[in-house]
Amino acid sequence: MSFTDPILTVYFLVIAAVFGLVMGSFINCWAWRSTHGESVLAGRSHCATCGHELGVRDLVPVFSWLASGRKCRYCGENVSARYPLTEVVCAVAFVAIVAAYGLTLETAELLVFAGVLLFLSLTDLDERIIPNACIVVALVVRAVYLAVAFALGWLEAGQVLFYIGSAFGVGVALLVIVLIADRVFGRESMGGGDLKLYFVAGFYFGWQQCLFLVILSCVIGIIVAIASSKPTADSAGEGEGVMRRAIPFGPSIAAACVITMLVGAPFVSWYLGLLS
Repeated sequence: MSFTDPILTVYFLVIAAVFGLVMGSFINCWAWRSTHGESVLAGRSHCATCGHELGVRDLVPVFSWLASGRKCRYCGENVSARYPLTEVVCAVAFVAIVAAYGLTLETAELLVFAGVLLFLSLTDLDERIIPNACIVVALVVRAVYLAVAFALGWLEAGQVLFYIGSAFGVGVALLVIVLIADRVFGRESMGGGDLKLYFVAGFYFGWQQCLFLVILSCVIGIIVAIASSKPTADSAGEGEGVMRRAIPFGPSIAAACVITMLVGAPFVSWYLGLLS
């Protein structure tokens, strides 16, 4: 953290938490409307079940959900825990990023990227899709940051080219691996949206941190898959854990991206130090 005053540090972290809660609520609403054919700019927030417009007391992140007994005040239907959970996840991510990077341009860049990652995670969970618009926004934000950093002398031309080369290197390498895996197993091993997201990750973190990110995302994906599986009896009568449905991989990559923002660089430095 770039603040020497503890009180100032706490102040900005609280601001980051509140901003994260609000943005988490907005992103959740936007993602839901996007997957249900509604414009985020059309009309006020409403109950997903009865359609009743929500009042101010219904729109306070987390607290409204708790105060209403986790139900809609108008129709009595249960309100999914996804809403407060998304808000809390966004708040925690924002606080962690501000704590790690301080009040810098890079912080602003990564906060936007974290918001994009949250949005695409929700749409992937709902509709198994990572919108191309998310990929474009993430690429544009990164390109603007690199251009400004280069213009201000924070980065050299070689560093900018490193990130560009890493994006294509990671993207092409994974594409080759996926094509081979598809041929070997006779089915799609990774969606196009996931590949595009890895391309973006290479643009943000460079190929060295992306090695860490790819491994981490696979570990997270495996954990999520195991946690989501349920033991059932197969046709032969043997009990075994099977997946009832396909698990979207985008959220695992997104989680790995956020973790890499926070610990990727020191982890790679530590690992390379072991080899020297």
